[in-house]
Amino acid sequence: MPVVELNMTPSRFDSTSDLAPMANKRVIVTGANSGLGLENAKALAAMGAHVVMAVRNLDAGIIRAKEIESLTPKAMVEVALLDLASQDSIKAFAKSQVGYTTDVLVNNAGIMAPPYSLSIDGWESQMATNHLGHFALTGLLMPSLLRSPHARVVSLSSVMHRFGHFDTANIDEITGAKNQAPANDPWRRYAATKLACLMFARELDSRAKAAGSSLLSLAAHPGWAATNLAKDTDTKYMNFAQSAKDGARPQIAAATRDNLVGGEFFGPRFELWGDAVKIRGTRHSRDRALAQNLWQSSAAITGVDFSF
Repeated sequence: MPVVELNMTPSRFDSTSDLAPMANKRVIVTGANSGLGLENAKALAAMGAHVVMAVRNLDAGIIRAKEIESLTPKAMVEVALLDLASQDSIKAFAKSQVGYTTDVLVNNAGIMAPPYSLSIDGWESQMATNHLGHFALTGLLMPSLLRSPHARVVSLSSVMHRFGHFDTANIDEITGAKNQAPANDPWRRYAATKLACLMFARELDSRAKAAGSSLLSLAAHPGWAATNLAKDTDTKYMNFAQSAKDGARPQIAAATRDNLVGGEFFGPRFELWGDAVKIRGTRHSRDRALAQNLWQSSAAITGVDFSF
């Protein structure tokens, strides 16, 4: 795995008094070559973490790593190949992590409202990437995560989870392989994937606690942030969005704040903008029975089981 030595002045954060020590912790950030993922990688590297930038485009990842090098001194960053729309790629990445300790996994990568299509595995592309890919990745990385005494998994949701809905979260509803509503409605599907990410985060935390594991699972959403995730959408209003750096604050809070108990959901104070605060999300997102159905369907679809 290529290692890039970095040199950059640490960024200023809202507060450092309530941050857990990150020096020498190993952190994997998916989709780290742009947008929120890149801002997470920059911030965590500046805090002393060893950051693995898991990216679909290696060339872009290496370029971004060099940009980080120009900003933060003595940081350690790796660039590794990972395509979350491909279960084979996920398995290959997870295999490359055998023997390593992962202290924090930031499930950040995603796509937003593209035209309907299927992944290489035959699942609707947004759900394949945003939820099923991260579900499988997290499960396959559990041995690496459980090597850490204080592991965290941070999953990226969205304010759009408020518009997401599942009837039963059965296999057909999740895979969306048939080109029919709601799976073929780009925005309704995006909302459903971000609801799935939030429900997965909470269910993972519940299962870890039930198993007596010290692993914490948390969720975050960026509010309205200007990133290239919106390339398939109308961007005429993006001047009103906050920066990607500001949008990354809830994820960084979930990854680094001390005294968290697991299951917390972080978002901007004013929904679309603002400092990172703990929020609740919708009542639908807190439906435990539905979350358990989603988990069972996701495990059946991917063939990935979790062991704590």
